Order: sequence, then structure tokens, then C-alpha cells
Amino acid sequence: MKTRKNIWLWASYDFANSIISIIFFLYFSQWIVIEKGFTDLSYNLTYTYATILLLFVVPVVGFLMDTRMRRISGLRVTTIFTTVAYILCAWFGIYGNPAVSLALFALGMFFYMLTFTFYTPLINDISHEHERGRVSGYGVCLNYIGQFAGLLFALPFANGTWSIFGVSGRLETLIPAAILYVVLSLPMLIFFHEPKREVFPDAKKLKEHARSIWNSTVELFRYKPVLLFFLTYFLFNDTVLTAANNFPIFVEQVWGVSDTLKSAILAGIVVTSALGGIIGGRIGDRFGHKKTLTVILYGWIFILPSIGYAPTFSLFVVCATLMGFWFGASWAVSRAVMSYLTPSGMHNLTFGYFGLVERTSSLIGPLVWGYTVTSLVSVGSVRYQIATLVITVFVVISVFVFKKVRGDK
Repeated sequence: MKTRKNIWLWASYDFANSIISIIFFLYFSQWIVIEKGFTDLSYNLTYTYATILLLFVVPVVGFLMDTRMRRISGLRVTTIFTTVAYILCAWFGIYGNPAVSLALFALGMFFYMLTFTFYTPLINDISHEHERGRVSGYGVCLNYIGQFAGLLFALPFANGTWSIFGVSGRLETLIPAAILYVVLSLPMLIFFHEPKREVFPDAKKLKEHARSIWNSTVELFRYKPVLLFFLTYFLFNDTVLTAANNFPIFVEQVWGVSDTLKSAILAGIVVTSALGGIIGGRIGDRFGHKKTLTVILYGWIFILPSIGYAPTFSLFVVCATLMGFWFGASWAVSRAVMSYLTPSGMHNLTFGYFGLVERTSSLIGPLVWGYTVTSLVSVGSVRYQIATLVITVFVVISVFVFKKVRGDK
């Protein structure tokens, strides 16, 4: 239903899920690698395992959404499971079993990524085609505002000002983050109105519908623009997510700064990301989403090596802040590109696969990054700088693929 209330409820969920995301990737990653001594590869494999599981589950979920399940119902269930998995992850960490905690982190990441399979396609129900870049920008903007709020919320736990369990400050942040996530998700989960859709309770109709979905899938993947964009998005989003997920460890190992200073840097990134989401979406709506995303991709080729090889900490902070703008713009414009490329009458199916590509982008990058920094331990912190160059190759390839995607203006 295309109402202002639904738009803001939809965007508010982006605000909520960003809080648990920012706190876990900042504090859990450092706790498991730096404090508990697990390898970078072990940490990065959690994203790969979650992605592989997602590959098997999403097609089933897509079928259920088209036959039996409303998207908002699926979002409610996966939000609850995400919360429970992350709380258990923190609980086992607090009570001395980091290996189980790491496994539960992977499970929580799986459910967290699965929420977007239900969440992202709802943009088609709440906005018209010509305004999806703007609406997507609202969601991205609130996502990064939520990250800023999450950093402020977690800081007293991280620096020891507040302590509930009497353990490492990084661990103290996790359970409060999970609770805040589910509380802030409630407006969307309770009050969002999804249009009623036909369901297929009859077994014969289910079989016919399954055959129809299969035929539609084959037809979709024969449509070259969508297939090329899936590949483009997979390549560059894999790079971006890998860089983001390893950013706190990178800053610790290369620059050795405090968690408080890391939070300040991330706060700057979050502010520019929010601006990037809004400005990038509006620029795409005005000048063309393909042209805008092309500029963004070239920007990543410059930004990632600059982050890795900044000669001074001050210049590193400048580059990292610029990276934030690119984060926000990347995701806002990508959603809009997917929207205009989608064949008529196939929005649910296309966005289902787009969600799969978006979430399974954490497949190759973490393996490459983890293997690079783990195998080059002998060279010290330089291995993290080398890793930024290695993963940039994926963005370069994505530029050449994206050139073959048709433009919208």
C-alpha cells in the first residue's frame, strides 16, 4: 500500500537492523579475533557459511512467499530468530565458549541476511517506479542514522562505564544491542500493512504455481540485463561488504587506535553514508541510475587502495569518511537500478533473486580477504593493506560487466 505511513515504517526497519549490525561487526569481530585469538579466516568463514545456507533456503522462501506466506509474516519470524541467535552468541561468549559463540554468530548472520529476502521487495508495494530511488534513499539514510545511534548507545558499555556481566567491554555491548534491535523493529512488524495477495492452498494449484515459478525463473535468467546486473552487483557488493566487515580489525591492526576512536571514525562514516543514501538516490533519479552507479564503481577502485595505503592516520580518516558517502550511494542506487531493469510482472521474483545476490555477496570476498591476511602473518600489518588491493580486483571486473547493462536515461 503506497502510503506515507508505510514508507516511514519500512524505512524505520532499516534504522533498527542497522543497530545490531554496527555493534556486532565492530565489537564482536575484534573480540573473537584480537581478544580470543581466532584467525581472520575463521571469522570471515562465518559469512561464507551463512551465505551458503542462504543459497539453499532463499528459493524455498521465495516459493512460500508466492504461495502461502505474506512478506511481513516472514519478516516477523526472521527478526525474532535473528535476535535469539545473537543473544545466544553473546551469552556463550560471556560464559566462556567462544567457539560456540562464533558458530551462533554465523547462524545469527544467516537469519539477519534472510530478513532482507522479505524486507527489500516491499519497496514495490510502498512506492511508484519513478520514486523508488528516493524511497530507497530514505531507507539507506535511516540505516546509517541507526548505526550512528548504535555507536552512541554501545560506547558506555564498550568503555566500561556501564557493565552488566563484568566481562570485556566488547562483549558487554552485544546483548543490549540485540534487545534494542527487536524493540525498535516492533513498529514495522506490528503496524505495516501489506496488500492482500492470492494464496494457493490447493495441492494441484501449488504444483502448477511451482511450475510457473520455475518457468518464470528460466525466463528471468534469459533476460540479459538482469543477469549482467546480478553479476555486477555480486562482484562489487562482495568487495564492499568484505571491506566493511573487516574494517574494525583493519583499523586495530594497522593503526592500533582505541575503540573510542574507532567509534568516532565510524560515526563520521555513518554521517556521510546517510548523506550518500539521500544524495545518491536523488542524483540517480535525475541523471540516470546507470550513469550514477558507474561513477560510484570507479570511485570504489580509487577509495579502497587509498584506505589501505594512506600514509598518515589523518589522511586515512579523510579517505574512510569519503568511503562512507560511497557506501550510502552504492546501496541506494543499486536498488533503483534493479527496479528499472525488472521485467514487467516479475518484480517479486526479481527482487527475491536480487535479495539472494545481495546477501550471498558475502561468499568469495571473505574467503579471499581471510586467506590473504592469514597466510601473510609473517609480514605483519602490511597483510591487511595487501588485502585491500586484492579485493579491489572484483570491483574492476564489475565495471566491465556493468558496461553491458542497458541504461535508464
